[in-house]
Amino acid sequence: MDTASKKIKVAISHLLRTQMELDIEDYGLKGIGNLCNRILARYTEFPQPDPARFAGDDNLYKNVAPLQFTLNRPCESFANYARSLAGAANVRTAALCRYYFECYVNLPRAQRECFIFRESLDKLMRAVKARVNVNLTYRGEPKRVSPCFLAFSPSQVRAYVVVCDDRTGAPSASRFHSLRLCHIRGVAPERGAAFHCENFELSHQAETFREHFDPFLCYGQQVKVRLTEQGAERYNRLTTNRPKVIAVDGALPAAVECAGDYTFECSEKLAKVYFPQFLFDAEILAPRELRLWFKDQFEKAGKVYGG
Repeated sequence: MDTASKKIKVAISHLLRTQMELDIEDYGLKGIGNLCNRILARYTEFPQPDPARFAGDDNLYKNVAPLQFTLNRPCESFANYARSLAGAANVRTAALCRYYFECYVNLPRAQRECFIFRESLDKLMRAVKARVNVNLTYRGEPKRVSPCFLAFSPSQVRAYVVVCDDRTGAPSASRFHSLRLCHIRGVAPERGAAFHCENFELSHQAETFREHFDPFLCYGQQVKVRLTEQGAERYNRLTTNRPKVIAVDGALPAAVECAGDYTFECSEKLAKVYFPQFLFDAEILAPRELRLWFKDQFEKAGKVYGG
């Protein structure tokens, strides 16, 4: 059988289709056929199904529009397996496909990201083990970095690879970045010791971020911000990506309750994401480079509205 020309129709639930379509959009895949083929090409990674569970299965989805795709050549092993089950236990290929799609969707979201981008992930993890650098493309931009470790967001919905860049004169913490796995392309290992193994300070920083991971790599970094009364209220309302407060006017606070000068455990990257929504109710006091960045951005915005 030429697997490249085999077209398949699979009756699936609306919930299953919706989740697969969300993954296609989030991971930047080419379409439903691309996702289906990626799943079936590695069907052996899921538990082997019990043929008895497929009896009368399709009646549950008779009023649902089927999912349609073409089985590609990398799925030849799956096609042979499906033929053998059809002959031995009268299991339809469509029902078998649905089983593996359900297995995939039942994985935690971050694990699905690792599953889809396994080829890139394996190359990165080999580089971690070998302590070498890699060249890759991230969101269309070429980078030369040393991979340090794989990590997941606190809610286990996103997978990140923390890397160290090659800027030898930069502060150690600023050389580390968390890259979303699904945006990494073209991983190519190279020779040479990993950047984060150049000295003890960098090695220690990598381990610190591993032990206290968050996607913005905030641990040990501080941003000082002057909040108005309205800014304090807004901080308590805006919980997404909210940085942890560690001091107010030099004292350890229980919470942000009023206007004051607050110190947050916060990287510059997070500050650029979180505090612009406060407008004039949050004034960045330090670090100086971050304050100048905000000043420049608001001046540009003022010119836009000034006209």
